[in-house]
Amino acid sequence: MKRKIGTVVEETLLSEAKQRAAREGRALADVIQGALSAYLHDKGDSADAMRACEKFCAHGSALERSDIDELLQADVAL
Repeated sequence: MKRKIGTVVEETLLSEAKQRAAREGRALADVIQGALSAYLHDKGDSADAMRACEKFCAHGSALERSDIDELLQADVAL
């Protein structure tokens, strides 16, 4: 069951969310619900980043895994 809520968000954040919804052909509510679900269940970019890191490391690298993890964390923080 879905329930309507009201909240206040930064104008730029709302604008970005609307743009993403339009690009993906989705309703704004679906984008927000997906983001909230990913946040609450720790899904999303971090899982994708870990899969990418594992693939990259499987081919060999001059970087240690800890160095790659640090770079990924810095990228996610942006």
